[in-house]
Amino acid sequence: MAQRMPPGFETWLRQRRPLFDTTFFKVAGLCPPPFLDRPQPAQPAQPTQPAQPDRPAAPAPAAAPPEDTGAAVAPKPTPQTAAADAPAATPPAAPAEARSIPIGRRHERGVDGEAVSLAADLLPRHVAILAGSGSGKTVLLRRLVEEAALLGIPAIVLDPNNDLSRLGEPWPVTPDGFTVDDEAKAARYIGTTEVVIWTPGRSAGNPVSLALLPDFAAIGDDRDEIDQAVEMARATLEPFVAATGTSARLKTGVLSAALRRFAERGGGPLADLVRLLEDLPEGISQVSKAGKLAADMADQLHAATESNPLLRAGATSLDPAVLFESPRGHTRISVVNLAGLASDAARDAFVNQLQMTLFTWIKRRPSASGRLYVLDEAQNFVPSQAGTACKASALSLVAQARKYGLGMVLATQTPKGIDNRIVSNCTTHFYGRMASPATIEATRELMAAKGGAADDIGRLGRGEFWFSTEGLRRPVKIRTPLCLSHHPANPPTAEDILTMARTHAP
Repeated sequence: MAQRMPPGFETWLRQRRPLFDTTFFKVAGLCPPPFLDRPQPAQPAQPTQPAQPDRPAAPAPAAAPPEDTGAAVAPKPTPQTAAADAPAATPPAAPAEARSIPIGRRHERGVDGEAVSLAADLLPRHVAILAGSGSGKTVLLRRLVEEAALLGIPAIVLDPNNDLSRLGEPWPVTPDGFTVDDEAKAARYIGTTEVVIWTPGRSAGNPVSLALLPDFAAIGDDRDEIDQAVEMARATLEPFVAATGTSARLKTGVLSAALRRFAERGGGPLADLVRLLEDLPEGISQVSKAGKLAADMADQLHAATESNPLLRAGATSLDPAVLFESPRGHTRISVVNLAGLASDAARDAFVNQLQMTLFTWIKRRPSASGRLYVLDEAQNFVPSQAGTACKASALSLVAQARKYGLGMVLATQTPKGIDNRIVSNCTTHFYGRMASPATIEATRELMAAKGGAADDIGRLGRGEFWFSTEGLRRPVKIRTPLCLSHHPANPPTAEDILTMARTHAP
C-alpha cells in the first residue's frame, strides 16, 4: 500500500495506527498508554495563500506525515497525537522550548505541518544559509536575527547591499500572512530591541572607526592564538604599508617579525607600533635592510592615518561593547552598512578590523546567553579561491568564536564560492532555491553530506528551504515565516540609510 500510495492512505495510516495492534509493539512498550484515546482525525489541509513579493506565503495549518527527524521538530499541537507519536522513554521538551528559535513549519507535498525550531544553544556553532536570488534568503536571515533578539541575543549585522538596514522599522501596515502570534511578536520586537545603524566612511550618518591592531594583551600566553592575531594584524596593515612590488615579500617578513615582538611586549595602540618600526631594534628581523624597510612602513602608516577617514579621529571608536550592549537595557542589533566604503579593498579592510577586534574582545567577555555576528554575501569576504584582507580573521573567528558564545550566521548565493572551511564549521544549514546547474549541483553535494537528496532544489518556492542541524538524521523541508520588521520589495537608498542612521543612533 505504501508503494501504491492510494488516495487517503496517509490519513488512514495515521488514524488507524495498525502497528499498535501487533504483539511486538505492545511488548516493546511502543504503544500509547491505554488511558489515552486515539487521536482525533486531522482537519483537512487548507490551501496556502500565494506568496507575496519578497516574502514567503502564509503558513496554512494542516496535518503532515509523521517522521522521526530529531528534537528540532516541535510536537504536534494535539496532546493525544503527541503522546502517541513520542517514544515511551522520551522526556518532555518543555525546558528547551524557552530557548528555541522558531524557523517555520514542515512542508511536505505542498502542505504545512508541525512547527520546527532551532535550539538557541546551537547558534554559537554557526549557521550557513545557502540560497539564490528570490529564494527568501534575506527574509530568513532577518527572522533569525529578530527571533534571537526576542531571546535577548544581540547581533552585529554586516549590510553590504542595504537589505538589512530596516531591521528597526515596523511594518506600516500589517502584512498579508501575518498570524496573531506574528503581530504580537512584531510589537514586542520593536518595543524591546534597539537597532543602531553605523555608516563607516560616511560622516553624514553615524560614522565609526576601528583600531588597526588587535588587543594583544587580552590574548595571554596562548602561542597559537598569538600567531593568529599576528597574522590578522599583518593582513590588516599590508594595504596601508604599500607591501607591493619587488619589496612586498621583504616588507611582509619585517612587518610580521615586528608584530611578533610587539605582541610579546603586550601590544598597544598603533602609535606604539609606528615608533617600533621607526627605530627597529637589532635582531628582530634577519632581513638585511630591515631597518630601512621598517622606517618606510612607519611613514606609510603616518600617511594612512592622515588620509583615511576610517583612521581619523572624530568618529566613534567602535568598541564591541558598544555594538552589543545598550545602556537602556534593550537588546541591541548593530547594523553596519558598508555602502560608504567606496572600494572592495576598503570594505575588506574594515571588516577585517572588526573581526580582529571581536577575536580578542570575546576572549575577555565570553557570553553564556550568546551573541551573533552576521555576514550577508559571505562569498565576498571569505571566497573559496582568492584571498581577501578579511579572510584570515574570518577563518580564525569561525574556529574560535563558539568557545566564547559568538555565533556566526553566513549567507551566500554561491555555495562553491565560499571557503569550505567556513561551511564545514557551521552546524546548522539552510538550503534554498538555486538557479544555475552549477549551484544546484554544489548544493546537492552539500546536502548529500548531511544525508539528504533534494531533487527539487531548483524548484523550491520563495520561503521554502531544506533545513539541517544537530539531531536531524537528514535535512527536512520547511516553509519560513515573514520577518517581523518592514521589508518592502526595494532596499532603501543611500540617502534613506543616512536618515535612518541619524534616527537609529546610540
